[in-house]
Amino acid sequence: MPGRVGGGRRGGGGHRNVDEFGRERRDKPHQRKPYDRPARGGHRGGRGGAHAGMIHAGPVDEAQEIESRLSSLIVKVGDKNTPTLQNNLEALSVVLEKDSVKHELTVMRTFRQCVLELPWKVTVYSTLAGLLNAKNSETGEKVVTLMHAVLGASLNRGDWGSVKVLMRFFALLVSTNTIAASTLVAMLDTFLAPLADGVKVSASNNCYVFIVLSTLLWAGRSLNEHVPAELEQRLELVSKYVQAQMEINQGNSLSTVFHDVPPKGSNALAHLLDVVRAVAANSWKIDAIYAPYEMFTSEFAQAKQHALPALELPTQLAATAFYTPSEFLQLVPSPSDQIVRKYVMQDFIADTLTQLEGNRKDCGKCLMQLHGLCNEDVCSVMTTVQHPEDIDPESTLVFEYMMAEVLFSFLLQLPEGLYREMYYTSLAIELRKAEPVILTNVFETMVENIVARVQFIDVECLNRLSNWLAVYISNFGFQWDWKKWADTASEAEDSPKHRFVQETLLKLIRLSYLDRVRAMLPDSYAALIPAKPPAHNFKFTVQAMDERTRDVSVAMGRCLKSKGTVEQALAILQEHYSQWADIDDEKRQTLAREMLVEHVLLLGSKTFSHMLNAIEKFMPALQKFGDSAEAKLQIAQVTEDFWLRNPQFFAITIDKLINYRVIDPATVVAMLFDNGHVGSWSKFHYWEILHNTVKKVNMRVVQLQGRLEAANAAANAMADDDAPAAENQTAESVEHVEATLAQMVQEQKDVVVSTTRHFARLLSSDSGAAGELDRAWLHGRFKEFLRTYRVQVMENAPVLESEVFTAEASNDVRQAFEDVHKMSA
Repeated sequence: MPGRVGGGRRGGGGHRNVDEFGRERRDKPHQRKPYDRPARGGHRGGRGGAHAGMIHAGPVDEAQEIESRLSSLIVKVGDKNTPTLQNNLEALSVVLEKDSVKHELTVMRTFRQCVLELPWKVTVYSTLAGLLNAKNSETGEKVVTLMHAVLGASLNRGDWGSVKVLMRFFALLVSTNTIAASTLVAMLDTFLAPLADGVKVSASNNCYVFIVLSTLLWAGRSLNEHVPAELEQRLELVSKYVQAQMEINQGNSLSTVFHDVPPKGSNALAHLLDVVRAVAANSWKIDAIYAPYEMFTSEFAQAKQHALPALELPTQLAATAFYTPSEFLQLVPSPSDQIVRKYVMQDFIADTLTQLEGNRKDCGKCLMQLHGLCNEDVCSVMTTVQHPEDIDPESTLVFEYMMAEVLFSFLLQLPEGLYREMYYTSLAIELRKAEPVILTNVFETMVENIVARVQFIDVECLNRLSNWLAVYISNFGFQWDWKKWADTASEAEDSPKHRFVQETLLKLIRLSYLDRVRAMLPDSYAALIPAKPPAHNFKFTVQAMDERTRDVSVAMGRCLKSKGTVEQALAILQEHYSQWADIDDEKRQTLAREMLVEHVLLLGSKTFSHMLNAIEKFMPALQKFGDSAEAKLQIAQVTEDFWLRNPQFFAITIDKLINYRVIDPATVVAMLFDNGHVGSWSKFHYWEILHNTVKKVNMRVVQLQGRLEAANAAANAMADDDAPAAENQTAESVEHVEATLAQMVQEQKDVVVSTTRHFARLLSSDSGAAGELDRAWLHGRFKEFLRTYRVQVMENAPVLESEVFTAEASNDVRQAFEDVHKMSA
């Protein structure tokens, strides 16, 4: 959005002590804080912006300065709920009404960005739009038309965060008499159209009903005043849908973060409907956020209402492209009678997180300012009081706790997060830097409260929290109150808390080094960290070999260290193993393969770059020895044994071997689900490797689909060309891409089906896990796999139903598959 560059031009002439609107300033200049919010993709504006201190340099500079000033005024208005807000809005509407003719593009662009990127100020910008419309209906019509076009574009590309924010804006335009209540009802009916022929629960309808309920929260008061019957009909329809959705998803644990009672995050629509009903019971009044439009009822009364064209729902979006509503997790106690205020505040926080995802620094600053538009006594703000420790979250809403709850709700959101995990980590880091004392305690409280329920948390969510905590701690000198978890080492090794703490420590070692992590831990943590730094586990040491094996290993080591070629390495293996007359050819190949892989890995064991170079150099030899599924599996298993004490290098090496086609994804699946791993299902790095492998296959399919579309487009463009040679070349290119895509799609199918089959085999067998805890980890990872790759699972549903989810499969295995069916409807 445009940078905030408010203030008059500095340079020639004297200055009066006036504000942005030219009025005499009554407060002291030193009390005004300069605006320093960075623009998204623009410069950082201060008072006077980039033009501060410049002498008049002609009409071009003058026009640019006016536009910068107009942008600044629009962005800054309503930053805080102050007594001057009414006068500021009135004055700004006069300025914009006068200058919008000459600078229409700047005004409209800035207004659009403000509505989208400053969602907590929606009451301010809807009021401003209403004032512009009351003063000049043509300007009001341009604003409404623009925002309607933005809404349509957001719908078409599935930008549901923007759709929700814009529908809230249009809901408040009814209050400013800019559009009629019937116009908004027609917009809502567009989202409810799929329910016209009966209530059918689906991913798209979940999203549409969520949009409607979010809009009714803000439109209810106006609709109840002007079209109460229509409002009641829509409420009845969405209530029926929510009831049907609750019945279908009852007991579905795939979208539940915590599995204790009551479940949290399992039915966001039901919770939102309760909030809407609570607002309706209070005469549809929302008192959490300042509503400046209530001060201009006389101005709005005579304004012209504008009609809007019908909206059209997207028809080409996949089920996974629709937003999955999820409830905000309650991680700290809060007053039970403040359900509406808490939801409204957290909803604005969530919208800010969503709309400013591209700029974490900007998002952090906006979040810390968001409470400025709250009405008095809505919530307590710990950063503004002298004794924050005296605030009781059970008796009052606490802004910092609400903000942290939203952040962790996004981090742990199921079936998947909206954005990468690192966004929430980096945002938490920015927030703590802004308030290093208060938010340090807030985030520690959140983590401790989650860990207190660790035995009930979804496995994937626990993995995300571990990743978040390790990176978070590493950015603040690795400081954490480890004494609170001092009893962890005494718990069972595969207990949720033991595994969570240990995996977090292992990630910290990745981000630092063992001695530093050991130095900051109490002595009781000694059993949770390795005794030695991560290192390789080279098999062919001198002490562990017989004489003839030592001869081969020494020869291979000298060859590779002296930068020997692939041919020389293969010749050494052939020369030595051909002399072993007591073994058959198959055994010779197995021993030679192991020797080659061990020495190539040793050659590259120093750094990631060394590993990449070693694999790339000896790729022909590795591929030659990996000529069968069994051979590929041996290469993967040797790699695992070599990096037994360094999971990070193990994961990276496997990834590189896949890239160079030394092994394939099916090899990784077979290796990970080997019976030798029974009893180790709680270890995180195995599942990290599995996800990296499946995502790599999916990414290749998507890339090839894009290449095929481009090749077909090129072929169609050349259809009328008179150059037959070029046309034949294009046809060959299309055929090649099609063949490659078909091969990759088959590989994707094989990976999904084989992985699901392995999960079902192990979970349905008494020997598939070493005890209840080990099985619980495996079952949790099974649900994670089905949830994450539900599109690919459902594409192969007929095969899975006939071959995997049969009567022989355990009940909880079949139930998980049924839950995926419901989620993918």
